[in-house]
Amino acid sequence: MKRIIILCSLCWLVAAMAMAEEGGEKRKPWPYRMLMGLKEFVDSSAVSGLDPLYVGQPKRPWSAELRTDINNSDLHMKAADRDLADGTMWSAVTHSGPTVSIGAWAGYRGYGFGLSRAIIGSDSKTFSIGATGGSYGVNLRINSYRSGKPDISAKGENYSDRLEWSTEDPLRMRSLFLDAYYMFNRKRFSYAAAYDQSLQQLRSAGSLVAGAMYYHSRVAFADPHNFLLQLLMNDVGKFKFTQASVGAGYAFNWVPAQGWLISAMTVPMLTFYNRITVCTYDLDISDDMKEYHLVQTGEEHINNRVSWNFDTRLAISYQWRRYYLRAYSHYNHFRYRNASDHGYTSYWTVYSAFGFRF
Repeated sequence: MKRIIILCSLCWLVAAMAMAEEGGEKRKPWPYRMLMGLKEFVDSSAVSGLDPLYVGQPKRPWSAELRTDINNSDLHMKAADRDLADGTMWSAVTHSGPTVSIGAWAGYRGYGFGLSRAIIGSDSKTFSIGATGGSYGVNLRINSYRSGKPDISAKGENYSDRLEWSTEDPLRMRSLFLDAYYMFNRKRFSYAAAYDQSLQQLRSAGSLVAGAMYYHSRVAFADPHNFLLQLLMNDVGKFKFTQASVGAGYAFNWVPAQGWLISAMTVPMLTFYNRITVCTYDLDISDDMKEYHLVQTGEEHINNRVSWNFDTRLAISYQWRRYYLRAYSHYNHFRYRNASDHGYTSYWTVYSAFGFRF
């Protein structure tokens, strides 16, 4: 972060020193002119076409938030035992929490970024970028965590067992989640009023919603310490899955009293792109049995069939003067399957935020 701040400061200094004279008058540095042009676009597009009886805009454009998150990521993996004929399935479950994180967010009229880190629970970090206009919302979230104690169990026709197991090399999971929405009733309904308070919903209104989601996740546990787990998962040590979905739904903003807003949105989606990459590994042991390491033995790409997904959100907020409070929840669920393995990942988060406009 310090390097980024120093680099940005040097760029501004060089731009200021390179000011050119035109017509006997000094021109502003080109980064400044570009930023001012972008600012004018954001200011005008945010309120263009709005009904002032339903949606208002705060006078102070900048805002900063302190956030507290409670979230959990689950990964459920199941694999058929190829050495047993009784239908035995091995199951491994790992999760990140519940994890409590603290962080901050800053932005200008709905355009901003945030960062949070876990203080209770697993080693989890989340980075987010958001852009919210009068009729649209775009959000990017990157989450990563480590888990060293998966729950492992086996169940078959004549067999059932559970293992107590931990590893020195944790399972590593990183997820990238990108979603975008378009609100058809932009004149009277504000997505920004519910999820970043850059606008204010003055009267209750609803809107049809068109949405799209992109989800990419990578789970890696290819390490000699995890060889037992890899054997149970049919030699799998890493897999990646990617999904893209589009859909339509409905959102409603209810204003029960001045300053209050309760917003709900649900968007069923069709997952038209669903691809898994599975990497298998084997243990390579030296002749003297003193050194060993993993070698990748294969990589399989699997295109799954079209399926359904959904995105559900609920937000409650209260605004007064230049301050606001918001509580927010979000849930997503993704499935995967190949010839012998299947499972799913789920992610839910609940966070509260205290914001200040300036």
